[in-house]
Amino acid sequence: MSTSPPPLASPLCKMPPPPPPLVSALCVVYNQAPYLRQCLDGLVMQETSFPYEIIIHDDASTDGSQDIIREYADRYPDRIRTILQNENQFSQKKEIWSTFLIPEARGKYITFCEGDDWWCDPHKLQRQADFMEQNPDVSICYHQFREYDQNKQDFEPHDNPAPKEGLYVKQLLWGGYLHTTTLMIRVNAEAERLRRDVGWIVSMDLVTLHLYMDRGRIAGITGYMSVFRKNTGIWTRNAWYPNMMENIIILAKLRSVVQDEWLRENIDRWMTELKNIIVKVMHEWEGNRNSLAYRLGKTLLKPFNWAKRMAKRHP
Repeated sequence: MSTSPPPLASPLCKMPPPPPPLVSALCVVYNQAPYLRQCLDGLVMQETSFPYEIIIHDDASTDGSQDIIREYADRYPDRIRTILQNENQFSQKKEIWSTFLIPEARGKYITFCEGDDWWCDPHKLQRQADFMEQNPDVSICYHQFREYDQNKQDFEPHDNPAPKEGLYVKQLLWGGYLHTTTLMIRVNAEAERLRRDVGWIVSMDLVTLHLYMDRGRIAGITGYMSVFRKNTGIWTRNAWYPNMMENIIILAKLRSVVQDEWLRENIDRWMTELKNIIVKVMHEWEGNRNSLAYRLGKTLLKPFNWAKRMAKRHP
């Protein structure tokens, strides 16, 4: 008695889709070709027990950065997605993280790295994700980092102290503990909506941290897992300067939506600092009323009292 051969697999059978990434690693790049390979190597070297994705946004670089990004995307097509602009978006006052990167993120958690910084520990994502999974009340997990002075070609002698879990909010925001490269954030739809409504201040860090701290605990883990490269980036306090009045208004809006009293006091400190800068600049320029600098300062100062009243309107 003959037996019939087993049926052939149907050609319509499809493999199940890959699981979604647990973590989305977001990277912003602009004219950082000399440092970019070190940054991307740190992103792709991560050793994880879960899938993660890398989303790279280049803001129309002119130094060959996009060629390097394409090279890495070709080598890691299952992990890297790219957004390569033909026109610079930052110059059009578009906030890169929230406009282009975060809406594309599919992970439960998001992390950040700029093209001239780098991650130096292959277990960074695994350690932070494990901690977040074990502590569902934590909205932000951070770690220690080091500073590399590009001009001196050496690391700074001072290092961040070991984090203390639940370290007081005021100490974190003003102590320099929370560099962008150290953060892993649990995505929160309400916080993201509010961040879009509130606006952004040069870098998204200040607004983001306040909104997420207002919705969960912040905790740190020990270990130097990233490096901030000084003296190369565009995210400096000087970049606040042309838009100080606008930033004061954004901070007033931010203050109106956070509930934690210490966070509100922290926002008040930022607004006071910006207002004092404007007054100081006006005093310095007072001696030359015909100068372009003085006229610019006067224009900045004109809505000063209005902005102050607006800040008080949101107790």
